[in-house]
Amino acid sequence: MQILLIFALIFALGVAIFAVQNATPVEIGFLMYQGEISLVYVILLSVLAGALIVFLLSIFKQITLYRRIRALDKKNQSLEQELHNLAPKETVPAQSTEAPSQEYHSVEQ
Repeated sequence: MQILLIFALIFALGVAIFAVQNATPVEIGFLMYQGEISLVYVILLSVLAGALIVFLLSIFKQITLYRRIRALDKKNQSLEQELHNLAPKETVPAQSTEAPSQEYHSVEQ
């Protein structure tokens, strides 16, 4: 995870250096806007828009995965309950967090 952060910072630094070195004014037209603006702003706004789009798509994916995990957890719980109800009481071992007890039975002759 830290390596990803380092690469992101290096990329951001590279974009910032590129933008500052290309600070010439350019003519742009966007929807109803027509005008002259510094290329720095065009580059930085484009990178920012791209980062925002990637962020929103990743949030959508996270929500989808969270919902799927919740549904699978519910299904798992219901199947465990069904298994517990169907199995005879003698053969179903009790699930415990304690260490198994060590019981030794001596056989008397």
